Amino acid sequence: MSGKRGNVVDPDAEADEDGSANVASVVHSGDQPGACAVQAAGARVSGWHQRLLRAKAGGGSPGEGGGRNAMRQRANGPEGPDGPGSSPRSAGSSTGSAQQTQAGRGPVLDAAQLEVLRRYGGEHDVAAGDVLFADGDVSYDLIVVLAGRVRIVERHGQPGESVIATYGPSQFLGEIGLLTGQRVFLSAVASTAGRVLRVPVGQVRVLMAQELGLSELILRTFLLRHSILTGRGSGLTLIGSRFDGGTRRLLEVLARNRLASRWLELEGSPEAEAMLRELDVPVGDLPIVIVPGGPLLRNPSSHELLDALGMSGLADTDLPGLCDLLVVGAGPGGLAAAVYGASEGMATILAEDTALGGQAGTSSRIENLLGFPAGLSGEELAARAALQAQKFGVRIKLASKAVSLSSDPGVHHVRFDDDDVITAKSVIIATGARYNRLPLDRLAEFEGVGVYYAATQMEAQACQAGPVAIVGGGNSAGQAALFLSRSGAEVHVIIRDQRLDASMSRYLIDQIERDPRITVTPRTQVTALLGKDQLEGVQLLDTSRQQTSALAVRGLFVFIGARPATGWLAGQLAQDNRGFLLTGTGIPQAQLDDTSRMPLFLETSRPGVFAVGDVRSGSVKRAATAIGEGSMAVRLVFERLQATGSAVADPPRADGTRRRADPSEATPAGSRQQVHPRLPRAKEQPS
Repeated sequence: MSGKRGNVVDPDAEADEDGSANVASVVHSGDQPGACAVQAAGARVSGWHQRLLRAKAGGGSPGEGGGRNAMRQRANGPEGPDGPGSSPRSAGSSTGSAQQTQAGRGPVLDAAQLEVLRRYGGEHDVAAGDVLFADGDVSYDLIVVLAGRVRIVERHGQPGESVIATYGPSQFLGEIGLLTGQRVFLSAVASTAGRVLRVPVGQVRVLMAQELGLSELILRTFLLRHSILTGRGSGLTLIGSRFDGGTRRLLEVLARNRLASRWLELEGSPEAEAMLRELDVPVGDLPIVIVPGGPLLRNPSSHELLDALGMSGLADTDLPGLCDLLVVGAGPGGLAAAVYGASEGMATILAEDTALGGQAGTSSRIENLLGFPAGLSGEELAARAALQAQKFGVRIKLASKAVSLSSDPGVHHVRFDDDDVITAKSVIIATGARYNRLPLDRLAEFEGVGVYYAATQMEAQACQAGPVAIVGGGNSAGQAALFLSRSGAEVHVIIRDQRLDASMSRYLIDQIERDPRITVTPRTQVTALLGKDQLEGVQLLDTSRQQTSALAVRGLFVFIGARPATGWLAGQLAQDNRGFLLTGTGIPQAQLDDTSRMPLFLETSRPGVFAVGDVRSGSVKRAATAIGEGSMAVRLVFERLQATGSAVADPPRADGTRRRADPSEATPAGSRQQVHPRLPRAKEQPS
């Protein structure tokens, strides 16, 4: 994520709201590995779409496609008032989604805000038809319209082109991908002659760190626009079978990384069949992912997919020979540790196998986090933390699963599934825990396509506002129930206990009790999944009366128990009887690697290796607790490094004073130049 930049979009603005893509139905789960074959260099998806759409339309000459150099290429052909390829809104749209789009219209900046933005960018004249950015571009600038109008276009220059939004004076373009580093998947075209202000993405990161009011406005607008695009099904196209493990794995990657996309299911989708014929892709190569303006990916791994989108972060050539701190896992605890470590001058790498935010990143709203009285979504929490991490120079490595840990005196080595090895003076393990799976027949068949372990916008769309069941009585289950009910679904919460207050926070219970769409069914278990090709219902057992019944549902959401993600450690560190890592005084003396040193509070049985958050034995499973542990662990890392004589040059002092990192000195993540000044790159290490 920190290595590249770019993304696009804007489904808010004045007119042209009648063009629409199919609503995405992206879901969750599965973990089969896959092999990826990238289409030969130079082949771009735009050409495939042209051929497919031309075949479906019965002829017509293809457009030449949008240029890749902003403002230097002109769009081919005139545009009508609603865009040349505007299509009717899909059947999945509703009054609610239209209201959301209305709410997401770009804010109009006032004169003072425009003056602030001018300090970070430059003004340019544009002509009608100029392409300001195009699908497939590695990055794009934050663009503010000063005069004239600019359209956001899907499939620009191709048959079936549609206009998503139009922006006028004092409105800005962009969505959250500009900050996360995702490649552009839409195009921006000047509708009329005018003038724009361009703020380079590196300067946008400085702006986000220094301009509080504008930072808040831009972030909230970007997140809402991204939500609207996800509802439209803009962005990536996944084609695959619901019965294929590779498809379910990719659905999880798309959902957990909150990537705008649509899924064309192989079974019963004429569009999927037509596209496969046009692309000449045999069924044996499925699943495939079509990247707008980019390559055709055949059964890609998670890393290959995110790398094609410019989001995977560190390349092997960018790995330092040694870093001060490696954080494994980017949930709330890992993000906090990375931010605090880097802000205190430590050369810090953050590695994550799935998505920033961890399980908390899938929460629809966290309302008991200190300092956010209105609550915030897990996506917003992850986005804010990622911005802070980039601001202080954290180097982020995504789609990289840790597979082994080894140690030498004073250093530790973590190997990842892409064969990269990172060497660090200290390691903080924040790999979290996974929800338990229900012991049901046919569970694997429905995981990701009916049975889910997260409740985000993508899973809600997959259920199409049909009735759903939630298994679990904790806060995650409560947050999911409220979110799904707001999407119009009838929600059944299935719990083994008699009451929710045994495991759920009171503020959630109060909201659930007031919601007429939510029914709590106590002392009940799910004993079977019902349905042939798709989930149609579940069989329930009332344990108090030993009676069974059937409940018709479109989705089953499971939030029960937790399995710590510690398998990659191969039992090297002391664990409790459930596999959670023991820390501090909870470690038996016989299990310490070095009995001459007492472990610090969050330190594992190996000196210099710490554990925070859900992976730690005895931790409170709450986002706020994990954040606190992550920040606390950094202070303990300093103490351990000082004890071993390898502390960084300017550690925090006991009175709490320390050197403060200057945000203006932070190198933008996209530059790939942030290397700790005291640490040489790997190639500079003596042999």
